Amino acid sequence: MSALAIRTSLRVDALDAPGLDTACGSNADAVLIDLASAAAYAQRADARRAANHALLAIAATGRPVHARVSDTRSGETEGDIMSMVRAGLTAVVLAGAERPQDARDLDVLIRKQEMRREIEPGSVRLVAELDSADGIRALPRILESIDRHSAVVLDVSALAAELGLPGAVASHMPLLEHAMAEVALTCAAHGLPWTVAAPTADSGARALVANRAHALGAAGVQVASEAEATGFTRLFTPGAGEVHTARIILAEWERLRAADQPSGVIGAHLVDRRTMRAARAVVELGEAIARRERVGK
Repeated sequence: MSALAIRTSLRVDALDAPGLDTACGSNADAVLIDLASAAAYAQRADARRAANHALLAIAATGRPVHARVSDTRSGETEGDIMSMVRAGLTAVVLAGAERPQDARDLDVLIRKQEMRREIEPGSVRLVAELDSADGIRALPRILESIDRHSAVVLDVSALAAELGLPGAVASHMPLLEHAMAEVALTCAAHGLPWTVAAPTADSGARALVANRAHALGAAGVQVASEAEATGFTRLFTPGAGEVHTARIILAEWERLRAADQPSGVIGAHLVDRRTMRAARAVVELGEAIARRERVGK
């Protein structure tokens, strides 16, 4: 599945056995197994063993599985990668990405495991998770450092904590919206989707964050329950009219190209190379969502 189709990602701690069992039937677009939680640090071997078992069970249902691995400052990143990169894993989410070298190091570690386990090179994607001002400012260079990136996650809970902001996440929305806007602009320039996470916020604050992220062009959100998955999936699903209009634009682009014309107008829509790319992204998202929903039936 295209990363663009990850409207909701159910985040489950690697040591949460009931949660991992339930995730096999989740309505979320992807399941994110968290190996970078505080609990997982305390019981590293148990967490990796449980995560590995859950990966195989969830992937067998046809659902994309992502593994959130420890940041490169922890000394645990390589062990997490060795445990989790195998057939069935869709992407690695790198917690606390802050430097281009973080992405380069992960790319090398993932490539070694792909070769070792005879997985198609490049098929396990990398998602950089940002949780600091340094990470947000370094994002352009992080994305330029390798070609394995498929998305970016902004963890606003961790960002607020890193900045020492007191009180609830919802009380700092102007600053967090600024951070979301910066990530949105960088990702748009690189042609990548971005999602938002607020794992330590309550459900009301998470809904507020998700709605603001959606307004700023986010592709999805991390969720903590099936109820959130259902609601936020609807929020991040493009309307039928939007997809229909995108198909019309693509059809007109093909007509213009056949006629050797660089641009044109159909109805109220300018059709050129830029609008064609935007329309193609919408159509691909719609098709990926349709494939995901067939898996869930």
